[in-house]
Amino acid sequence: MKKILYSSIMMLLLFTSCEKYLDVNEKQTNRPDFDALTPNQMLSGALTNYTSYQVTTLAAYGNRLAYVWGLNSGFTSTDPAYTYKYDSSSYTACFESAYLIGDNFQDILDKKASFPTYTLHFGVAKVMKVMCMDYVTALYGDAPYTEAFNNEIIAPKYEDDKKIIPALFKELDEARAFFAASGAAPMGAEDCVFGGDKAKWLKFVNTIELKLLLRLSKTTDATLVALRTARFTKLNASQDFVIQDVTVNPGYNNGTLNSRNPVFRVNGQNESFSAATSANAANAAGDFAGRLVNGSINDANITSGVVDPRRSRMFTLIGGTVVGNVQGVFPLTAISKYASFYTGRTGASVDIANKNGGERNAFLMLAAESYFLQAEAMQRGYLTGTAKTAFENGVKASFNFYSTGFGTIVIATPLDPVAYLAAIDAKNGLGWTGSTDKISAIITQKYLALAQWHGIELYIDHLRTGYPVLPLPFGVTETKRPNRLIYPSSEYSSNSSNTPDVSNADLFSVNTKTPYYLQ
Repeated sequence: MKKILYSSIMMLLLFTSCEKYLDVNEKQTNRPDFDALTPNQMLSGALTNYTSYQVTTLAAYGNRLAYVWGLNSGFTSTDPAYTYKYDSSSYTACFESAYLIGDNFQDILDKKASFPTYTLHFGVAKVMKVMCMDYVTALYGDAPYTEAFNNEIIAPKYEDDKKIIPALFKELDEARAFFAASGAAPMGAEDCVFGGDKAKWLKFVNTIELKLLLRLSKTTDATLVALRTARFTKLNASQDFVIQDVTVNPGYNNGTLNSRNPVFRVNGQNESFSAATSANAANAAGDFAGRLVNGSINDANITSGVVDPRRSRMFTLIGGTVVGNVQGVFPLTAISKYASFYTGRTGASVDIANKNGGERNAFLMLAAESYFLQAEAMQRGYLTGTAKTAFENGVKASFNFYSTGFGTIVIATPLDPVAYLAAIDAKNGLGWTGSTDKISAIITQKYLALAQWHGIELYIDHLRTGYPVLPLPFGVTETKRPNRLIYPSSEYSSNSSNTPDVSNADLFSVNTKTPYYLQ
């Protein structure tokens, strides 16, 4: 599967932004000198490829399904994220890229016998491979796992996702053991996330486990419920989670299109800087996200009236407000687009703005996400602690994120989270005191903090919790959002004997094909 099925898309994903590390990772096992490559020569490329997958492929799909994005004026679309008409050609990169990148990390792990001292690198590879498989199971359910990364098996069996999930937690434990091993070869610049700081990696492992455990908040499967209880008992003992934004930068620059920060590369300017990219031109604010940050939602789910100070750093303003597109409608009037804070293209001149965008850090996890995960776990009684404090810390972390400059940008007037928290406190669905359902407030504030940056989590959260309550696109005949995607045509053609049949109707019902966390 891994060497044959995805060879055709390998060059579309892997790119070189820091020649020293990424170039050697480009061809991986197809290289005649692959056996001589050491884990430190492979790590940065794998991390960079995963980051691009998360902040572009997954973010784009999630932002559409979570109603953060809609269409810009003058554009039409048959995108299944707006029509809910899916087939095996719909968002295939969500599956294919996860396996290709997971294979990047497995190739590092396969070096254990030849280079046993690179245990820190193996720890990173373990947790990142888990992240790939997490999104496969969350978006598709049953999937290849045990046989997926075996060179000798070109048609791997599909396994019950309820059986895969416990194995992922075991892999997280194996990652911890790698980080704890003595005599490890140090990580340096090839660790373009934490620069070789294993203590920070351990915090990240804990936070990823927290996220995966909260995926199980709705499940009624007895085995998974028992797993959730046991794992939270151990996690609760340390509660050592991410407290700062987790950034990635292997040396992003404006030398070529593929060497740029992936958000800027996809959503900023074209290679010659002569025009906006197609994504920049076509995507714009969604109506729900626009109304939420404008403070104009007042219904049984959210009582607002509070303008969100972050809105101008999320979307452009038209007449002093965010104007969003009603999904399913092809707009002809002006719609708010990406704000320059999101694309990174801002500065005193065009050249400086492009440089700022191209060289900017990418974000693997925002500190706000970690705090909102903790708040939800505390509110559900899974972790000890004060959920309200974690909730407020999440809001503060988001305001700090939107108040932090980059490149030549210095933000002179930071946003004030204290004033915002006071203004929303009595508001149902937004503030702590006024929300009858605290989970609703936590997930809605998480939505605001992660919108655009980590859109796939907003979509999964909505499926899992029902929050925030989102309108459906205009004209769709379905009554809910899809629970999953259909396996890509590449699987049906190359692994047809194993790939389950999934129809468009299966996406909108709960059955054995529905991902584990919704059963």
